[in-house]
Parts: sequence; C-alpha cells; structure tokens
Amino acid sequence: MVQSKREVLAVVGKGGTGKTTLVAIMAKVLVATRKVKLLVVDADPPVSLTYALGAKPVNTIGEIRRKLIEDPQEKRRIGDKHIRDVILDEAIIDSNGISLIVMGRAEGPGCFCSINELLRFGIGSLSKRFDITLIDCEAGIEQVNRRVIKAINTLVMISDATIRGIQTAAYLRKIAQDYGVQKPHRTVLVINKTKKETEQIKEKAQEMGLKIFGFIPEDENIIRYDLIGKPIIDLPDTSPSVIAVREILKNLGLMT
Repeated sequence: MVQSKREVLAVVGKGGTGKTTLVAIMAKVLVATRKVKLLVVDADPPVSLTYALGAKPVNTIGEIRRKLIEDPQEKRRIGDKHIRDVILDEAIIDSNGISLIVMGRAEGPGCFCSINELLRFGIGSLSKRFDITLIDCEAGIEQVNRRVIKAINTLVMISDATIRGIQTAAYLRKIAQDYGVQKPHRTVLVINKTKKETEQIKEKAQEMGLKIFGFIPEDENIIRYDLIGKPIIDLPDTSPSVIAVREILKNLGLMT
C-alpha cells in the first residue's frame, strides 16, 4: 500500500550510475502492489528505460513534435488541444500495468516547442491523474536547469560508491535548489552498486548534508539481464537489487 497523496519523483545522476535500473525496479515493485496508478516517464533520449520495462518506443514525444513541425495537416488536427490531452490520447504506452511516456529523440532545429517544454507542461498536468509519477531524467543537469522537473515532490540522486559520485550528487542538489525544482521538495541520495555500506561514504554524504535513503548492492542478475537484453522488470523478487529498492521505497514512504 502507498501513501494517499500524489507523488512525483525524479531520479537524476551522472551517466552510468544506474538511474534507469533504479526507476525500472521501482516501477516493478510499485506496480506489483496492484494498488497504485503509476506513470513512468522515460525522459532520457536513448530510451533505455523503455526497454528495461519490456516495452517498445512507439508514439514518442519526439515523434509528436516532429509531426507538428513537418506536417501542417497534423498540426491542424491537434489544433488547440492541451498538450496533456495530446499525450494522454497519443503518447502513453500501456506496459505491464504501467502507463509509460517516452521522450524519444533529442531536440533539433526548427522547433516551435521543444521536447523538454512538452514534457514540462505535460508532466505537470498528467501527474495529477496518477498516484505516483516516476521520471528517469537524462544524465547530468540539463533537465534540472531547464526546470523540466520543477514540480516534483522528491528528487532522488543516485551515485556510485565513490567520493566523486557523492560530490556530483551534492552539486546536482545545489543546482536543483538554486534553479530547477520548486519548493518544498525533499532531496535524497541512493548509493548504487555497493559491495558493502562503507563508513567513508556515509561520512562524506553527511559532511555534504546529504541523507542516504538506501544502498543497492551489486547484482549479478542485473549484469546477466543486461548482457542478454532481458527486461529489468522481469528480475525475480528475490534479487538483491529488488529487495534493496523495496526498502528504499519504504524509507520514502511510498510503501508500507
């Protein structure tokens, strides 16, 4: 069971830290409760999350954008329709009990409304129709800088178990506080691919004012699934990463 209020949660971090895997496992655990209306947003152009959820990247935001730019008939057809309704009618993919939005290809020239603007306005409206919204952000700080994820409740920063990773997380938090995310929101840290919960990492996070909400151990199942292209959402419930993410969701108040 999840908390009653609507939650919009964005996962950010530098490339390779495991953002997509974390969001996919969160979605797996949450949808398994069968008591949550879940929206997942693949906001990273490579669409890795889409494949991790066992879906195909059809009807992407990027494709909608391209049609609106290149096809006058398509633009007339959509007319004054709110972007929320455009996404609801044409861009949401139903996959394994999850409502999925895929951003698709990166921005290009000649755009009257960028993908990130479509996401920002669309997510702000759409999230009100779901209990929980999970956003897999692109690597780095661009979507924070552009305030694409400004209307969120929780910013989850994911880091590997290195001091440099912790420093990057602290920088992302500062950017979010100074430029991107509306207040009030909470900022939490998840350490991924750990061999053990090192005191050095805990001390560095505390020194930088970061609260660690969980550690995800290295998981041979994830390595094997990635090698053979099997969706992460199919991980067994007994997998170490799934057990760890379930505890993180409890710490976040999204499960009891």
